[in-house]
Amino acid sequence: MIDLLIKNGLIIDGTASPSYKGDVAVNDGKIVEIAPHIEAEAKEVLDAEGLCVSPGFIDMHSHSDAWFMVDDKCEAKLYQGVTSEIVGNCGSSQFPRNVEDTTKVNRLREEGKLSPMGSYQAPDFYKLRTKRRGEQKMSTNLIQLVGHNAIRRGVVGMGKREAWEDEIKLEEYLLQQALDQGCWGMSMGLEYLPGRFAGHKEIVRLAKLCYVNDAIVTVHMKNEGEYSYESLKDMIDVARESHCHMHISHFKLCDKTVWGKSEEYFGMLLKAREEGVNITCDMYPYNACQSGLANRLPDWALDGGHEAACRMIEENPEKRAIILKSLQERFPDYEDGDMYFIASENGHCPEMRGKTVGQLAKSWGLSNPEGMLEAMLRCRLDDTSIITNMKMDDVLYFLSQDMMAIGSDASCRPFDPKYSEDLPHPRSYGTFPRFLKLARENGFCSMETAVHRITQLPAQYVGLKDRGVLEAGKVADICVFDWNKLNDNATYENPFQKCDGVEHVIMNGKFAIRNAQQTEERLGDYILR
Repeated sequence: MIDLLIKNGLIIDGTASPSYKGDVAVNDGKIVEIAPHIEAEAKEVLDAEGLCVSPGFIDMHSHSDAWFMVDDKCEAKLYQGVTSEIVGNCGSSQFPRNVEDTTKVNRLREEGKLSPMGSYQAPDFYKLRTKRRGEQKMSTNLIQLVGHNAIRRGVVGMGKREAWEDEIKLEEYLLQQALDQGCWGMSMGLEYLPGRFAGHKEIVRLAKLCYVNDAIVTVHMKNEGEYSYESLKDMIDVARESHCHMHISHFKLCDKTVWGKSEEYFGMLLKAREEGVNITCDMYPYNACQSGLANRLPDWALDGGHEAACRMIEENPEKRAIILKSLQERFPDYEDGDMYFIASENGHCPEMRGKTVGQLAKSWGLSNPEGMLEAMLRCRLDDTSIITNMKMDDVLYFLSQDMMAIGSDASCRPFDPKYSEDLPHPRSYGTFPRFLKLARENGFCSMETAVHRITQLPAQYVGLKDRGVLEAGKVADICVFDWNKLNDNATYENPFQKCDGVEHVIMNGKFAIRNAQQTEERLGDYILR
């Protein structure tokens, strides 16, 4: 007798092959048979008539890293059909932490000044997993990357300089340690501190080490707007020189100067692949990103970190004038400021939350560039902003590309707003149903290809071999959904909303979502390389 028999579903196996009506048999957490008709005794039979049966969705780019410490239900992702998430992205991971950082975290935790999520940090990946074990369950699987920014911060610091040779060797040691402990690769956040100060030699050396270990390198490029061409070319050069698998995270064109150039920029990727460069990408199906105002400042202004930058702007009128001039050139009008919606100022200036920079500038009696700089200072460069800076035509063009995986660039938050100190981007709650809905409504790819791009494709990109396809012998992570009812309900004004269309989610052969309601099972864990 088997554990579960799913009957009469439309089988979409994740490979982009044509779908067909059939049954799926599950036993001991694994898929044991898939066929048009299976006769077997089962402890439970699920009639999937009129529904699609696919692999559980894999979030190619997630920031759920420590959110399960806040709430183990991981609702935002699980209700979308996501069973596994690739975390540690944009150069940021909960490890490694040097002695100084670890001591500080321990002290703040003992003083009650750190939340469970804030205190979930460790010197290395093994100690992080050990710290979590027995303390907190999780409801999605986490596929961990180690963050280059986390490594560099502990070795080089926050200063604007290239790493010395002995520092690069120490970074290589920490990267190798993370890979040996089960990480799947390294992420870079070259727009953020301190990764934006890393030199070509440092990046190539670490990328080569990933190549030797057959591990992926993901990158949030240094610029995704007016200088995105140069940034993309740099990453292609790194991939060519190091031979690594270079994966461009949340591929986008987020500046007016590059709107409409989606075909040209994507052509750079295709040309590089034709030349033998192993380069791939992912994106989310929205025309607004989420970032911080600090990224609008030049490199030299951020030397030493955010607080040092604030002090410099406040105390050095000449440098302040230079920064203000650069903001005037890029964001002269209030409508430019209205693209920046302050989702959180992390307690520094609560009256800013829920307003745009343009609105704030007007209320303060300032020009938009002056208002933007004032907003930076009032929140000490510690904001989270939702920025509507992409053209939907470009988004749809990228979504039409079969090599484009889908990632939320978001966290597995609860639905209850009390757990969130900010107003999150709706992508936290709606990325995957929205992508499938857009494919259905716009016809830029078939249903089977759309499912492939959120199942087998991300599994192939990261090197995950036991999930992502409905096949005998694979782990029984399965999503059962209604193709015609899929809809994202999360909005920018009210993101805390469940999507429609996902009926059942099965992990390791057990129900995590049954009849669109979460069960008491907490079936997630770290998947080790």
